[in-house]
Amino acid sequence: MALGAAPGAGAAELNALHGAALADSERVVLVAERDGELVGMAQLAPSTAANARHRAEVQRVAVSEKARGTGVGSELMAAIEAAALERELTLLWLTTHEGTPACAFYEAVGYTRLGTMPSYSLRPDGTLAPGAFYYKELRRSSG
Repeated sequence: MALGAAPGAGAAELNALHGAALADSERVVLVAERDGELVGMAQLAPSTAANARHRAEVQRVAVSEKARGTGVGSELMAAIEAAALERELTLLWLTTHEGTPACAFYEAVGYTRLGTMPSYSLRPDGTLAPGAFYYKELRRSSG
């Protein structure tokens, strides 16, 4: 799935999407590599609202099929949370497609489900899919 891209997006559109993310000095873009191969990614997009400088959206979390179940996703989420705390971001939120394994994953790493919104986003095949919304409040360790 081309995370965050319109259905049918080609290489040029995906390059532009990821290039814009990398050029955004406020955004955190993390990748996971194993044996020199890219196996996962996650992004942190801080809020630009004046009254919400403490929160950020976790975006485009993805782990390659062959790396799923090996801890890559959990490691990425821990790294995103550490990056958030470094930036004094204490409330994270995210969305994913309802009814996918991602829902159980986010719950397993401590995110709380807010609910589901129908027709939230387009799937690669062009159909509308419901979105599941999650959040997590972060606490600094006292050590």
